[in-house]
Amino acid sequence: MGKRRRERKMEEAKGKVETILGNGTTVEGDLYTKGSLRVEGRVKGKIKAEGDLLVGESGNLETEIEARNVLIAGTVRGNIKALNKIEILPSGKLYGDIKTKTIKIEEGAVFVGSSEPLEARPLDTGKAELIKETAAVKEKA
Repeated sequence: MGKRRRERKMEEAKGKVETILGNGTTVEGDLYTKGSLRVEGRVKGKIKAEGDLLVGESGNLETEIEARNVLIAGTVRGNIKALNKIEILPSGKLYGDIKTKTIKIEEGAVFVGSSEPLEARPLDTGKAELIKETAAVKEKA
């Protein structure tokens, strides 16, 4: 059942892809696309996609990635920044750090690295100090 779901998810994603690097294709260097990209081959270099990046089961990437959404069914070694979502399917393997709003890791998938929210904001220490000062004034009164 899990394999059928994975295949369905990849099939749905295929319909939205403008560029495909097929199995047996090797690219060394940086890739940039305004649309979405599906990789079934090997890539060594940076990938920047304004659309989605789909890494098929035979995909093997050694790369830094920036994309809108990233779906991994193959192997990725490198850091990923996704504006919306990173999803690792049961056959997927990710060795690297991620920054994204949403992450989904399915049972059987491998993720070795750290994750950080894309919109992490430092605490507003000015507000915290104001609250402390107000509390101190109330105690003295």
